[in-house]
Amino acid sequence: MSDHPPAAPAPADALFFRQVMGRFATGVAVVSLAREDGTIGAMTINSLVSVSLDPMLVSWSLQNTSSHCADFLAASRFAISILADDQEALARRYAARGDSAQVVEDFALSPAGLPVIANALGSVECERWAVHPAGDHTLILGQVTALAMGKAERPLTFFSGRFGSLPPIG
Repeated sequence: MSDHPPAAPAPADALFFRQVMGRFATGVAVVSLAREDGTIGAMTINSLVSVSLDPMLVSWSLQNTSSHCADFLAASRFAISILADDQEALARRYAARGDSAQVVEDFALSPAGLPVIANALGSVECERWAVHPAGDHTLILGQVTALAMGKAERPLTFFSGRFGSLPPIG
């Protein structure tokens, strides 16, 4: 047992909820899709979760007011690129609303034709498995169809509203 008593609970409100959840360190990824007109839709996420090994499933959450909401809800396939610590500028670029900041050269097409971030730590290609309403977000589950691992070794992280990294392991 700790010698330090737990902090007194505070009433739950949205701002305090964001502050508390911001204390949970996450990785950072870009989820992307190829539109029928040949353009790319992409946005930064930190809600990526490995859900199941059999079948291989991942999930991420999409804000219902996102400018990309309609595209991702309609998409049958998408890719997730896990960002390396030297890709903070990409994370910031794809956190912007809309497509105005997007740069086609940030992406390479996978053999299946999905856009993935070049030089990412890894990429996960998915077919949509399920979509579930979840308050002001929509939870999207994807069945993994392909995986790739990059050469970078240090992840981009997000903690308390700031980007960071982890030291090399091993």
